[in-house]
Amino acid sequence: MAAWLSILDGPNRGPVWTVLAVATGQTFAIVWCRRFPLTVLIVVMALETVLIVADAEIFVAFLVAASALGTWGKPLQQRIGLTIGLSLLAGGMVLSIGGGSPTVFAMVGITSVALMFVGFWMSGRLGARQRTRIRELEAARAEIERRAAERERALLARELHDILNHSVTTMVLDATAAAETGSADETRRTLERVARTGRNSLAELRRLLGVLRRSASAADHDPLIVPPGLDQIEALVSAVPGPPITVIREGNEGPVDASISHAAYRVIQESLTNVIKHAGPVATTVSLSFTADHLSVSVTNARSTRTPGPGTGMGLIGMRERVSLVGGSLTAGPRPDGGFEVRAVLPTRSAECSA
Repeated sequence: MAAWLSILDGPNRGPVWTVLAVATGQTFAIVWCRRFPLTVLIVVMALETVLIVADAEIFVAFLVAASALGTWGKPLQQRIGLTIGLSLLAGGMVLSIGGGSPTVFAMVGITSVALMFVGFWMSGRLGARQRTRIRELEAARAEIERRAAERERALLARELHDILNHSVTTMVLDATAAAETGSADETRRTLERVARTGRNSLAELRRLLGVLRRSASAADHDPLIVPPGLDQIEALVSAVPGPPITVIREGNEGPVDASISHAAYRVIQESLTNVIKHAGPVATTVSLSFTADHLSVSVTNARSTRTPGPGTGMGLIGMRERVSLVGGSLTAGPRPDGGFEVRAVLPTRSAECSA
């Protein structure tokens, strides 16, 4: 379009239809610039030479092909294209001066075109480098997120081991005690506890075992430590230094699976850690809302008292992965009043055991 407008709206130089056909040929050649950048540049320069001979030079496609060479050309292709383009312009300068054109006019005109040619090539080259850098950063971020997800899955696998180990140990001790010393009523109550513990353990297996896989090393894991849960929230809050924290519990708190309870605990723990690191000693509210089917956990802090530093985002990635693995969802973001909120919704109803 730029070539056609410059031809139709400019001075009547050369056969119009021939010039339009050559400009159209340049346009079709540029269509292939991504796959054949050097070939396209050579074809465009050849057609531009025809326009120069017809005294209807345009240089639009010539500059576009130079930019495409910088963007898509291989290093060798770029060196060859630059050499050919600058040599052609130098030859044109010699022919113009030899043909009687004023020396200064010919040198200034062709030097300007050469500078534009190199400038468009550099623009394409810088754009290609920027896009390559963006792809590298995206790949690096994806790798970081993948590693964080694997780490969380490994932690959850070890925590599942803790939960099942604790449950099975409890069942064995209950059954042994009932068999040795228990009366009939005590034996009945013990068997009910064993059955309840077994159902909860099977529910944990159904919930987590299908999505967990073996990954990181467990050398730093102590199998004797039972993962913390909702019953330790107050102790967690009291141990956090600095910000005043209010804990609010709403609804009827019924039985919650150990994996759900521990996921809620970790969400609160990580959120409070982020408040201390990024917001400072500001007022914070921890809300636990219980319904028949869901547990809603919310950690909200007031406006930050310091300039927040750049975070890695790994804490939110880990929380989101942990919550999703137990069938929940997590959202996090700034509030209209300038504060920040992390909210997780977790299921509380266990899968019943049919066996």
